[in-house]
Amino acid sequence: MRKARSLKRTGRVFAWGFPHVYGKGFELTTLSNRTARKIRNENGGMTWLQLLILVAIVVVIGVLSFPPWLEYRKVGTADVDVETIAVAIEKYFKHTSEYPTNLNALITNPDVEGWRGGYLESIPETPWGGNYVLHQDTYKVGIAESHPRVPEKYRIGGVAEISRVYHADARLGEKYWW
Repeated sequence: MRKARSLKRTGRVFAWGFPHVYGKGFELTTLSNRTARKIRNENGGMTWLQLLILVAIVVVIGVLSFPPWLEYRKVGTADVDVETIAVAIEKYFKHTSEYPTNLNALITNPDVEGWRGGYLESIPETPWGGNYVLHQDTYKVGIAESHPRVPEKYRIGGVAEISRVYHADARLGEKYWW
């Protein structure tokens, strides 16, 4: 319903009506003050039932969207962790001219002159629990193929694997990048 406007002299309220079938423009009709007040009060808010239904709909949408959001968050965290480990491996290589044989070499002293501390403070765990692995044959760091709690598609060799190639000339590691 359109908002009613009032004229001060007559005390009557005017409301715009629907256009005539044959006429041009809108018809101006009058409503008494009582009718206008009734219209304003009837459409004045929500009932408790409507509010309860609205809250139920919001809760259902929240419950249905939480698991995908949680998996998205875990994948993002794992992706950042793997990238951080790959950068630490590259720094290790620049410092020692060889790649580490395991990830623990990134936090221990490689017996190189000028070493100022570990390349990582600690090896991060995967968001699903467990450890990341270092595959020297493919020059990759990622999530192990045998990890029990990680969805299969995110493991090394999976459809959407979370891994990084850490060697600039890695021909074997490129077979997964098409």
